[in-house]
Amino acid sequence: MAYGSPIEPTGYARTKVNILRFLRDQAKEYKCSVCGANHAGSDIRVLGKLESAWIVRVTCAKCQTAFKLLVVVDEQRAAVSPVKEEPERPRRPAVSADEVIDAHEFLETYQGDVRTLFARRDKVKTEPDRS
Repeated sequence: MAYGSPIEPTGYARTKVNILRFLRDQAKEYKCSVCGANHAGSDIRVLGKLESAWIVRVTCAKCQTAFKLLVVVDEQRAAVSPVKEEPERPRRPAVSADEVIDAHEFLETYQGDVRTLFARRDKVKTEPDRS
């Protein structure tokens, strides 16, 4: 291994990775997709670690554009579990212009508080009608 390599041997078939040093070394090869600046001086922060991968945020030193990366170090150990597909929920119809106007007119004269306005109907305490 070369001197200063971010990947260091730790024993039989194992390696220890200094991920930040590795990423800073790799960043020299990439340019910002927004401003074109080289990422050598960009801020690189580790946000989290998975079994054999890291989640990192890179912020361009010049334009401050930030993006997140999933950096996989050992592809054999990085088994990605299949995504469980959930059934698509039926969509509600879009709010019509008439409904917006009705809501506006209702709120214009509304005298109650916000909690009462947005409370579930079965939890709203109402005064008995004394007419």
